[in-house]
Amino acid sequence: MPPSTDSTLRSTLPARALLGRLLAVRMSLIAGWAVGIVWLHWGLDIRMPLLPMAAVLALMGLFSLSTAWRLRLDVPATQMEFLAHLLADLTAFAVLAFFSGGATNPFVSLMLVPVVIAAISLRPRWVWLLAAVAGGYYALLLFVYQPLAMADPIAAYGMHLGGMWFNFLISAGLIAFFVTRMHAALRLRDQELSALREKQLRDERIVALGTQAALAAHELATPLATIQTTAHELAAEFANDPDIGADCRLLEKQAQACKRILTQLAARAQDTPPAAQPLDTWLAALAERWQMLRPDTRIATKLPPDHRHFTPPDGLEQAILNVLNNAADASPDVVELSAATEGDVLFIDVADRGPGFTPEQKAQAGRVLFSGKPGRGWGMGLALTHATLERLGGSLTLAERDGGGTRVRITLPWKQTT
Repeated sequence: MPPSTDSTLRSTLPARALLGRLLAVRMSLIAGWAVGIVWLHWGLDIRMPLLPMAAVLALMGLFSLSTAWRLRLDVPATQMEFLAHLLADLTAFAVLAFFSGGATNPFVSLMLVPVVIAAISLRPRWVWLLAAVAGGYYALLLFVYQPLAMADPIAAYGMHLGGMWFNFLISAGLIAFFVTRMHAALRLRDQELSALREKQLRDERIVALGTQAALAAHELATPLATIQTTAHELAAEFANDPDIGADCRLLEKQAQACKRILTQLAARAQDTPPAAQPLDTWLAALAERWQMLRPDTRIATKLPPDHRHFTPPDGLEQAILNVLNNAADASPDVVELSAATEGDVLFIDVADRGPGFTPEQKAQAGRVLFSGKPGRGWGMGLALTHATLERLGGSLTLAERDGGGTRVRITLPWKQTT
């Protein structure tokens, strides 16, 4: 992954994972402040400056509504935006503390909550900036604040201790809520980045292989033409010899099949769209071409009588051929090709009677390069097929067959192939 892209991913935070959690914390604090003000002012008859405190709570409520609307856009949140939200919450909290006893308010330590949130979501320099702002607010509240109007110092001391206990519970709950949710979100992001890097590495290998294949195809055109011409002449010369003549005709057909593959490759390079044809006709022709390439293996087909016009997506034919070749290499018996449609989904199954795959191989099929045929394959067939189907919005799954063997299922959205 290029450094600029990786840096962008690290500096971009998922909006729903961070701002959504912060919004929940903010709404909890707004509700807590509102309940506390009502309880003190009317429940305990401690006069509170209702107008300025209500104005701060209203502004925080409007800010929360704007944050909720912003979350509906599902746009990634940057470090600076998240820092601005934390600074706004910290400032609003400091203003509320100013009107309710300043540093003597037992809930003043809740100003540490934004700092903790920043510590697990922002870069160190922004965390230290927020910590400095919180420390400055706290120092200011030591000297500048409106004291609570309480005549009984003993009652005030008891309320302070009770408030400290309640503040501890609230702080512990908020920090636990945010930290656990944040860690879960960050773990999910790391998993997504890991999967993206793995996919990118696999795609780079496949692109490199495709480049080499194109070069090889260009070089093979001339010798294939020579082989086809020579095989035709030998077949005519040994027409009366049943063994040599048959072998020469087979060699000529194989050369024709290879030439057809190169022609199709050149057509794809020129972005020539394939012709639409009925699904069963296309699959039958595909099975016939594969049988020509693999005359040593017998193929049995079970195709749906579906005459809807079908335009095969680029790469699907080669993906099916890869699976058929794997099945023929693994199975000493017949290879079965079947297809079915269900609504908007196309299913293509390739079944064999080979030894099958281990659970580890089935879990890794198409995602890493391995071969289940020691000495006979490079392990690229399933990887290429998986990459092609992933690009087309489909999938590839492996399952055990009754009686032994493997069934490979290709699933593809029908709406993308009609």
